[in-house]
Amino acid sequence: MVKICNLLTPKFLRATGAALAAMILAIGATAGADTAMPAVLSKCGSATIASVENNATLTAASGDRIQLASIKMPELWPEGAPYTSWPHAAWAHKILESRTSGNTVDLFCEGETTSFDGQKIAHILLPGGDWLQQQLVQEGAAYVFTRRDFTAGLTQLYASEDSARANSLGVWQTTKKLIADNEAKNEGIRTGWFQIIRGTVLDAAAVRRQTFLNFGTDWRKDFTAEIPARAARAFMKAGVNPLTFQAKYVEVRGWVTWKGGPHIMLEGPGQIRLVSPD
Repeated sequence: MVKICNLLTPKFLRATGAALAAMILAIGATAGADTAMPAVLSKCGSATIASVENNATLTAASGDRIQLASIKMPELWPEGAPYTSWPHAAWAHKILESRTSGNTVDLFCEGETTSFDGQKIAHILLPGGDWLQQQLVQEGAAYVFTRRDFTAGLTQLYASEDSARANSLGVWQTTKKLIADNEAKNEGIRTGWFQIIRGTVLDAAAVRRQTFLNFGTDWRKDFTAEIPARAARAFMKAGVNPLTFQAKYVEVRGWVTWKGGPHIMLEGPGQIRLVSPD
C-alpha cells in the first residue's frame, strides 16, 4: 500500500485577493521560526538580485543566474507556454520576489556549486540574517528537494515542511493525499509528475551497481525507487545504507517516470526519509 501526495496538478489555480490575504495572515503565524543559515555551509559570494525567473532562478544585476539550493518552488509558466503553472505558483513568486528583488544577498554553497547550464547553486542569506530557503519552506511556498550531495540543513528544512503541511499553508492547501495499491494499477501515481510517495519498502536489492527499493510484490509493474551507481557515493558519504530501508515505511520524492512500472530515480539521500504512517 502506497500513499501518494500529488504536487503537480493539471489545473492552474488563480488565487483571489481574499485567498492571498488569508495566506499572508497564515504566514504571519510562522514568524519567529528558526531560520538561521546552517553553520556547515561556506560563503561563496554575494549578489544584488535584479529579477526572479519562473520561481527557479534569481538573476543578479551582474547577469549571473542563481539556482535556489535544496528546494523546489511550484513552477510558474507564462501564458502560451507548453506547460501549466502549478497551484499557488503566482503567490509563491510574489513571496520570493518581495524577499529578494533589489536586495543584496549573501550566497552559501555546498557540494556541487554550478549546474550543467552554468547557474550558481546556492543557499541565500537575506539582509536581515534569515535563511531564505527555510523561510519559503516554512511558509508553504516551496518543497524540500535536494541535489545529490546536498544534506546541510535537511533536518531543519523537513521540520519546516512538516509544519507547513500540518497547518495547510501555501502549496499544502490544495495538495490531497491519495491511497494507492500497487496491485491495483498504481492508482494515484502519475508518470511525468513531481510527486511525494509514501509506503513500505517490501524489498531492497542491490543489482550490479544499482539499488532498487520495491514497494510492491511485482517489480515489473509496481512502484520502484532506484538509486543509480552515480548516487551511491552520496548515500555512503551521508552514512546511509539504502538496503536498510527494507521493511521500513519511507517517503520518497521526485519526478515519476516509467520503467516497467512507475519509478523515481533517487539522486541523493535527501530524496528519501523514514516517516511514520499517518
